[in-house]
Amino acid sequence: MTSTLTPTSAPRQHGGRTPVSPLRQLLRLARTELTLFYRYRMALYIAIFPLIFAFVGITMEGEDVLPGVDTAVHYVAGTPALVAMVVGVMHLSNVYAARREQLVLKRFRVSGVPPVALFGASTLSVLAVVGALTVVVGALLAWRYGVWPAAPVLVVLPVVLLTVMMAFVGIAFTRFTRNAESAQMMSILPFMVLYAVSGLMVPLEMFPDWGADALRLLPMAPAVEILQSAYLGYDLTGGVEQASQASGTELWAAAAPSLGLLLLWLAISAYALRYFRWDPRQVS
Repeated sequence: MTSTLTPTSAPRQHGGRTPVSPLRQLLRLARTELTLFYRYRMALYIAIFPLIFAFVGITMEGEDVLPGVDTAVHYVAGTPALVAMVVGVMHLSNVYAARREQLVLKRFRVSGVPPVALFGASTLSVLAVVGALTVVVGALLAWRYGVWPAAPVLVVLPVVLLTVMMAFVGIAFTRFTRNAESAQMMSILPFMVLYAVSGLMVPLEMFPDWGADALRLLPMAPAVEILQSAYLGYDLTGGVEQASQASGTELWAAAAPSLGLLLLWLAISAYALRYFRWDPRQVS
């Protein structure tokens, strides 16, 4: 993937030419990122991987967790958060580790591409992919169960916030990896941890109250609960046991604290980019 992305893709400034704005650089690079994503087999595998969980969720059909809400529907409604996490963390950690190892990032920096354009382009491409996969999950819910979002905008917002945050986490995570191969292996660790604390792998109701409350301070569980609430028309931000039917402003009011928490984590992940390593690590 990275061998085709050379500094010739970066905007150059010559003689009396008007400098290219960071926004235009970002958009140009985002288009290149999407093209490379399509051509890169590992990226396509990572994109398909979380959808497997959505289709496996269908096998959970049977018991109702809420009146008229099947266990499978409840699970699948939260999988867009899993999509955002997998594509953001596993894909970008691999990509940036490879580009750093091949000195592509260093050449971009020398050619005048600012970090905001570089990181923004990668994040925008991931956001486009996650958005498309979220539509696939929504189509699955509509086709299989006839379920449509009770609050569509409330589905979109946590997906956007979580995707951007996880993209930043994936980029920042490369500080701890030597190359693309180690990034592929090491990214499995944050994937397993984040999946385990999301409430999808293990329902939060199985934890003690203090444990569930602690996990809701992390980004995955709040995002999953907002998505499930927005799809199913129940206030699930406190868990299934405390769920109550809600609509419109009630759903937004219930989700507001969790959205604020996602914004906080987004700010933390953005700050972590300050410590991004541009040069390859020296292998001892």
